[in-house]
Amino acid sequence: MKSLKRPFVFVGKWIKTHWKLSLFLLLLAGVGIFFLLRQANAPVEQLNFVRVKKEKLVKTLNISGIVDAKQKASLHYATAAKATYIGAKEGDSIKKGQTLARIDVQDQQKRIQQDLNNYFNQRLDFEQGLDDRGDTIINDSLGRIAQQEQKALENTVLDVEIRNIAIRNANLTSPIAGILVSAPVALPGVVLSPTDVFEVVDPYSLVFKATVDETDISQVKKGQMATIELDAYPDEPFQASVSAIAYRSAITSKGTVFVVDLSIPVQSTQSAMERYRLGMNGDSDIIVDQRDDVLQIPIDALIERDDKRYAKKKTGENTAEEVEIQTGIENDEMIEVISGLQLGDEVVAP
Repeated sequence: MKSLKRPFVFVGKWIKTHWKLSLFLLLLAGVGIFFLLRQANAPVEQLNFVRVKKEKLVKTLNISGIVDAKQKASLHYATAAKATYIGAKEGDSIKKGQTLARIDVQDQQKRIQQDLNNYFNQRLDFEQGLDDRGDTIINDSLGRIAQQEQKALENTVLDVEIRNIAIRNANLTSPIAGILVSAPVALPGVVLSPTDVFEVVDPYSLVFKATVDETDISQVKKGQMATIELDAYPDEPFQASVSAIAYRSAITSKGTVFVVDLSIPVQSTQSAMERYRLGMNGDSDIIVDQRDDVLQIPIDALIERDDKRYAKKKTGENTAEEVEIQTGIENDEMIEVISGLQLGDEVVAP
């Protein structure tokens, strides 16, 4: 009997001697038992399943750009001059060849008369030289004199032609039909400088000019349809198509890009320029690929590991197993499943 009591006596003495450690171990055991019981009683996490569906899948490429025009003309004078006529104001429709402005040419007209007088005098001197030489044998000295007289006469002719060009250029005419979107002045009588620009835009040539990263440019083709949404009209998207792709790259802060033009549909010239103004910012989604009746799952259900792709396929009421799948095209929400799943299967999705 004494031998049976000895272990208990020993344990009691040990606890009494190491009571702090004993208390700590007791608390630790209690905490462990608490969490074990809590875990055992915790509700099982319910998995969220979505069904594998078969429908159309569209892949788009999102790009940003601005409204611009393929056909536009910026017109200005080479030198400062006083405007005597202004033929249009900003916002007016312009015909091809229409005069937008005319500058004062009185000075030029006086100068061309002076040039004509110089030509007449030079012509007389030239002919007099010919008469003076007569049948004299032309030596090197006389030959040089004759050449000088000939060039002097030609220069007076050039002076007249140059002055005549200046007079013709007094009229600033538009090489294209369109809308005058910029006019530096509205009334005559002011001096126009070379920096004063009249700009005419053909509204039928309006485009949405965007940049595409070089890693994505291979996906873009002429004729692809797109949806454009301008910042000025966030709730009014419209359809467009890719009309041109730049052959030469451009360097931006984001890297190497290519400029892509999307034609903007225009019903009438005036309404187009009132709605779509040059420089408007926006975004576009180009349809780079689309397939009908393809199996697809939410892209959030995709698991990627070791260069392979998986999905958790439903096996029971609240159980699933991981299966390897082969995928195709994808967009921001869905991804095509080529193999590994069938129509009607369900997969786990967050």
